[in-house]
Amino acid sequence: MKNLVNTAIGYRRISRKDQSKYSLAHQEEAIRNYCNQNGLLLSAIFTDNGESSGTFDRPNYKALERFMKKHSGKVQYLIVMSHDRFSRNLAEALLKIEDLQKNFQIKVLATNEDISIDVHDPLVFVQRAFSYLMANQELLQIRKRVKESIHYAQLSGRYVNNAPFGYINGRDRHNKGVLIVDEEKAEVIRVIYKWFLEGWPIKEIQYCARQKGLKNSGNSTIQRILSNCTYAGLIKIPSQSGPAKYVRGIHQPIIRESDFWLVQEKRASLKPSKSQPGEQFPLRGVLKCWCGKSMTAGYSKGKKKHYPYYRCIEHTGINIPADKLHAEFKELLYTFKLGNNQKEAIAAKAEFLLSKTLQD
Repeated sequence: MKNLVNTAIGYRRISRKDQSKYSLAHQEEAIRNYCNQNGLLLSAIFTDNGESSGTFDRPNYKALERFMKKHSGKVQYLIVMSHDRFSRNLAEALLKIEDLQKNFQIKVLATNEDISIDVHDPLVFVQRAFSYLMANQELLQIRKRVKESIHYAQLSGRYVNNAPFGYINGRDRHNKGVLIVDEEKAEVIRVIYKWFLEGWPIKEIQYCARQKGLKNSGNSTIQRILSNCTYAGLIKIPSQSGPAKYVRGIHQPIIRESDFWLVQEKRASLKPSKSQPGEQFPLRGVLKCWCGKSMTAGYSKGKKKHYPYYRCIEHTGINIPADKLHAEFKELLYTFKLGNNQKEAIAAKAEFLLSKTLQD
């Protein structure tokens, strides 16, 4: 029996979408047999279960490199069952192997390679490059099949992601994924749509929805809910060459489809102008140029200070002093001053309409 002089560590990996026939147990057995046959002391085995082969940003591979740094000079080999277990990314794999050899003096070997191979031999480089090229090609095929499978599932009306608020992920009688309505949370979704159609401000909707059990706390939570066609029983299928396609989902809707499209129409009408008014520029986004386009605002640099101005987004070479426009606007507002009779008439009309709205 050979003397156990050199030390090795093992690495095994399998991903959630991996179509490899090699289980983690099979990989470990192959690594241990290789070390025994070549007189290597196997000090540790690192495992990434469910991690992608397209990147080295894997938790236990990072732990493996930390182990190498801690035991620098004490480990001579990194053993994998096959190179596609190490990586399926051609460029990253070859760079990583070179990096391990240069920084840690560690030789990366697959169990089908002789322990004495010269990793600097051009023929070995070509063989490994071809091995990773085939693994890379298989990775791309796997991704293509997964993408096609998702697209087909969506066309069939099946929701393929984690369930949004108001639903839970379940299984149908064919053991395929399906959305199931969570009635308690679904009621929150219904009132959010109801409140928005009634004209409630988004911040008020968000506050009241949280009181009713909405857990998401992001500022855009309500907008995401209002734009999610899943609640109307639809599946949105993005398109690279045109508008998105909507198909009828197999899951139960929480809201009426007609209400969903009414909300989308209202959201589109409420989209703010890109140029928003501010304390320094109250007319920005409100003031129109003679060409009909909105005017923006900013500061121009003078000899001693910066001066506020307005300008048309089309006629960029003409700056109009903000102070001048503000003064003229105040004069214009003064001409619109209402008399007491007009104020009373407006107040009475507003009170009548408000009481009618509250009654409805």
